[in-house]
Amino acid sequence: MKSEFQRLYQQLYRHFGSQGWWPTTPPGETRPRYYPGQVGRPLSEDEQWEIAVGALLTQNTAWRNAEQALEALHRHGALALQALAGLEERQLAALIRSSGYYNQKARRLQHLARHVATHHQGELGRLLDGPTRAVRAELLALPGIGPETADSILLYAGGHPVFVVDAYTRRICSRLGWVGEGTGHAALQELFMKHLPAAAALFNEYHALLVRLATSYCRSRPQCAACPLRRWCRHGQGQDH
Repeated sequence: MKSEFQRLYQQLYRHFGSQGWWPTTPPGETRPRYYPGQVGRPLSEDEQWEIAVGALLTQNTAWRNAEQALEALHRHGALALQALAGLEERQLAALIRSSGYYNQKARRLQHLARHVATHHQGELGRLLDGPTRAVRAELLALPGIGPETADSILLYAGGHPVFVVDAYTRRICSRLGWVGEGTGHAALQELFMKHLPAAAALFNEYHALLVRLATSYCRSRPQCAACPLRRWCRHGQGQDH
């Protein structure tokens, strides 16, 4: 099974190339400011915080909608932790409206910001520097932060070797025939982490490639004919009959 996980990664990487996550593009700039996946590229405190905000904003929406909200926060000077924490909730909700569920997300963002301000001297990096299990438990205890969001923050902002599992991961693995459709988050995450080296850079790139596959080919209505995994995919092979 280990070779299957490695082959999947290699095939996706050959087809799509490096995804360079987690990038964002502030207004007026033509390329992302930073690429956390780069080996040896330490993140600044501001970059870590922006990734955490993005992880919350992208809940139940497409990344482009979350990115529009991030850009709005940039334009209004409201992205920094202290600035965000100090906004009135309705002001924050208006700025992030493009991300959907904006009232709910505004509350969640302010809970996170105020928690970091109160317990970690206003520096997310201080929280993320702790042991993975403890940091994850602390994030999960905050309102609106579930396993996928917590793991995204751990991996992309904190560099912890935690594989991010989302609906795309589950869809792809189910169609490949690796797991059943009802496989839970923890079981699917354990499967990846058991069969791959515990390396944050690898997990970073792998998850980004799965997202790229899911949005390009392995959609709700799959585009199997051109999919780079068709020859190994149970669902894709079934389309030949």
